[in-house]
This record gives sequence, C-alpha cells and structure tokens, in this order.
Amino acid sequence: MSGRILTPIQWTLCLVVALLPVAWALNAPLWLGLLLYPEQVAGLMLGLAACTVFLRSAPERTGALVFVDLALALASLWVGVHLLVRFPVLSEGAFFHPEESLALGIGVAVVSLEGLRRLGAWSLIAILGALVLYALFSDLVPGKLQGRPIPAADIVRFIGVDSAATLGSALQVAAFVVVLFIVFGRLLVITGGAGVLTDAARALAGDRRGATAKMAVIASAFMGSISGSAVSNVMSTGVVTIPAMKKAGFKPKTAGAIEAVASTGGQILPPVMGAAAFLMSEFLQMPYRDIIIAALIPALLYFYAVYVQISLLADKHDLGAGEQEAAKPAREILRHAMVVIVPIGALLTGMFAFNMEAETAVVWASLALLAIGLLNLAGLHRIRFGEVARALYDAGRDAAEILLICAVAGMIIGLLSSSGLSFGLSFVLLQLGEGSLLLLLLLTAVVSIILGMGLPTSGVYLLLATLSAPPLVQLGVGKLEAHFFVFYFGLLSMISPPVALASFAAASMAGARAMETAWESVRLGWIAFVLPFIFVYHPGLLMQGSLWEIFAATVTTVVAVPMITGALIGYGRRRLTPVERLAALALGALCLLPPGTVMWMTAATWLATLACIALIFLHLRANAEDQGPARA
Repeated sequence: MSGRILTPIQWTLCLVVALLPVAWALNAPLWLGLLLYPEQVAGLMLGLAACTVFLRSAPERTGALVFVDLALALASLWVGVHLLVRFPVLSEGAFFHPEESLALGIGVAVVSLEGLRRLGAWSLIAILGALVLYALFSDLVPGKLQGRPIPAADIVRFIGVDSAATLGSALQVAAFVVVLFIVFGRLLVITGGAGVLTDAARALAGDRRGATAKMAVIASAFMGSISGSAVSNVMSTGVVTIPAMKKAGFKPKTAGAIEAVASTGGQILPPVMGAAAFLMSEFLQMPYRDIIIAALIPALLYFYAVYVQISLLADKHDLGAGEQEAAKPAREILRHAMVVIVPIGALLTGMFAFNMEAETAVVWASLALLAIGLLNLAGLHRIRFGEVARALYDAGRDAAEILLICAVAGMIIGLLSSSGLSFGLSFVLLQLGEGSLLLLLLLTAVVSIILGMGLPTSGVYLLLATLSAPPLVQLGVGKLEAHFFVFYFGLLSMISPPVALASFAAASMAGARAMETAWESVRLGWIAFVLPFIFVYHPGLLMQGSLWEIFAATVTTVVAVPMITGALIGYGRRRLTPVERLAALALGALCLLPPGTVMWMTAATWLATLACIALIFLHLRANAEDQGPARA
C-alpha cells in the first residue's frame, strides 16, 4: 500500500489526537453548543490512537498483511466514532442493546489489545488475560480468592461501554492531561527550550571532576520529568551524555548506569513526574499541587545521592571533565532563558495562583511557548508553522502508546473491582503481612518491581495503585505514603534486574554488558530503594506532619547519604579501610531509623546523626590539610 495515501491520513489522525484535548481544556464543545461526556471524547481518541498504530506498518507490508492492517485501522475508527455517538445511550441502557454493546466491546478489546501487542507491552496483556480467566472461573479458585464467575458476554460488554473500565479515569487522565504535557514537551524541543536546559546543565556542572556525568544527571532529570518514559529519555539524552562520560574516563557500565538512573529519577521529579502526578491526584482525590509538593523533597534527595556518588567516583578514579563543549556564559543562557522560564512560570502560576486544573494551565503555558517561538522573543530562532505541525504530529504519535496502555489498564482496574479479586488479593496480602508491617512492605516492594517491568511511568502507577496500594492502606499506612511507596518501587523496575529496560537501553548505547550496567544502576540508585520505607515510617519526608517532623526526616536523610555512599564506594576524600566502611554504613543506617517509633530509636538516630556530621567535618578538614582544597 502506497505511503503517499496512508501518510497524510496518519498525519491527520495524529494532529487530531494532539488537538482534541486542547479543545476540551478550553471548553470548545460548550462554545459550540455541544454537551459531551468525557468518555465520548476519550473513546474517540482511543480509536484514533489505535488507528495510527495499525497504519504505521501498513506501507511496508505485503500481501494479506496489508489488508489486515487496513481492516484493523478501519475497525479502530469505527470504535472511536461509535463511542463518540452512542456512548450516552449504551452507558445507560446496554441491557436494552445487547448485540450492539457486545459488538462494541469486542471491537474495543481487539483494537486495544492488538495495538498494545504491536507496541510490545506484553506484561499488561498477560495480566489482563489472567484476570479474564479468573473472572470466568473464579468459582473454581480455592480459599479466600474464590468468587462468583462472570459470563463472557458480560465481561465483553463491561469492557466496551462501562465508565468503570476502559473509558474510566485512567484513559480520561491520559487523554485530557497527559497528551497535553506531551504536546508541551514537543513544543519545548522545537522552540529551543531543551537546548537551553542542556546549556544550563553544562554551566551548572562546570569543568570540575565528573562534570560530564553531573551534566547528564541535570539534563536527564529535566527532560525525563516531561517525557514520561525512562527508556525514551535514555535514548534521547543518552546520545549526547553517554559518549561524553566515556571520554571523561567513566567506565562504559558506569556511564550507562548514570544515564539510566538519572532518566528514571526524572519520573519522580515535580512538576510533571512523568505524568503520574495527575493520575495520583485523581486516585487520591487530592489537589495536584499537594502531590507535587509532597514529591519535592524525595526527588531532591534522590538526585543529591546520585550527585554525591558521581563526585566521590570522580575523585576516587581521578576523572576529569572530559572533552565537551565549553559552557556558554551565564549572560547568554539567561538571554535565551525566556523560552523555559515563561512557559513553566505560566504553568505553575496557573495552578498555584489561579487554581487552574493542570490541563488548563498547561494549555496556556503551551500557547505562551508557541508565541515565544513564532515571534522569536527568546532570540534563538523563529519557528515555522511546519515545525509546529511536526511537533503536534510527533506528540499525537507518542500519545498513542500512552492511550492504549491506559485503556488496557482501565480494563484491568475494572475487572479487579467487578470480579472481587482486588478485595481477595488485599485480604491475602494482609494475612501474609499480618503482625509485621515491614514484611508486608517488603512483599509489596518485590511485587511492585515485578509488575512494573516494561511499563512506562503512567502504566506502572495505574497498575500498582490498583493492586498493591490498597493492602497497605488497610493495614494503616496513609494513602499518600502507600501510593508513593508503590510508585517508587514500580519505577525501580526500570533499573532493577532481571528486566531493567532503562539500564539495558543505556548499556547498548554505552557498549557495556546489560546485566552489569543494571547492577551498577542499582548501586547508583540505592537511595530510591530506601526512600519508600522512610515515607511509611516517617511521612515528614512527604511534607506530612509538623515542621519539626519534616525537618527531622530531611536532615537525617541528608546526613545519611554521604555516609552510606562512601561506604558503598569505599572512598570519602581518600580510600576507606574496611573498618571505616563498615562504621560509615552502620552510622548512616542508624540515621535513617524513624525517630519517634520508640525512645531508644529516637536517641540512636540523633546520636548517629550528630556523629556523622562531626565525622564528615573532621574528614573534610583533615583531607584539606593533607592534600589542599578538595575539588567538588
């Protein structure tokens, strides 16, 4: 099939996918006198997204496969348009239209699952398949997981037209919020904002030891937050950062691990958090601004720990700044900084000062960014309408994967609830962790890493918020703490063996062994395996509680990081003996004990913290006297 026919169609569909949420955020349907349900528009976007996926491969296909792709593309369009037109009737009276709702359910399931299969998200498909089998034969399951079976036709109808399944909150947040942030990110690239962020990162890193690695961390953190995928961020920023780190003397596995850890960390960095912040806001029924405020301290601690490790590694192995472009003068960076400061300022001002919804605020931020680019107000280059169209096309293309993932995640969420399995699983986990919150947390952490394998940020959170968080809440853990706990461990699947996709992607770019790079990533990202437990035992780290509790949680963690990092690397400002490493590890671990649990633990935590502060001070002073001023 000629690409000359299909390419314009695909362009049109991607542009519509990118622009529909803009129109929705600006209340365009109301201006036109149309009263639409969110499910109608989200369903249309799902159909269009699936259609773009099937049209991608059609030009290269031959024989019958071309007709299969075209048939699936047409089926996707039918599903989207049918949901747009008939959802109000079917949602209220599917019982009176059994054949139509069954046909629609089959169509939704086929195009969503086949589209997701082509994108490689097998884990979600496998989980959904297991849930369907359970729903069909739950009466045969022994013990507490036994349930009432659901007829196959009812499952299909539920998937197709019920607001608690495919068309539920997961798909709606993706359609009306996440897609808009993808558009914002694409506009930031074409206007030169991404380049300004990289220049700023290079200037902040300077020309000191480990500067290239520090630049990689800063740049990947900024871009990773917007991209919503650790793997895609590795592939985009790693092209520049990994070769630069290797030239500076970092081992290939270490260069790859630093990029993987930084890109994964971008997913926890406010204000976007890989789009998970919006989903969390919906799940917890909390204002979005409260979510990103809670996420701030842990994100800063994460990158602080990575920065400390890079500094110590650079000093230990005498790694210089490497061959990189000279940093641009601060005056020049500030002259172009409008392209970043104005839109992000508009985004935050809209949400915090004017209490706008995130989707409305990001539209105004995108319009501000577009005006800066079209008028060349930042002095970078004047963008053309063709570039804007290409950015919108790329955004629509990128959004297709997110929309399909969230649609299938909605199916999983709906089946978990309707089959009663979510209650049964919570009961079983509570029994396993009965009498020991720590045991339940460890079990949940392992399950979250396994379930998160291969999924982008939004998919990870949606799945774990449904499966893993409820048992923690039922055992007395706060909702916010429980959701952050599973969110962090779900993301850690990106760097944790056996399926560490971000680490594997970085390893291929660095020319290193995949598994070695993954284990190196685990060591570099050790803080992320500890922070979730601190959330639960000391919620002050999530800005929950009094000012003293927030201060105590932050200070003890800040002090613990260099002690534990030095112990893991075996280096402070000089090589540490085995006894010194063991002592540093023990004192750092004591700092992380949650004060207030029991009296002796509180005393031990603060004594260890004071001892660490004294040792760090003495160590730095002694090293300065022996070797002169230390370099950062």
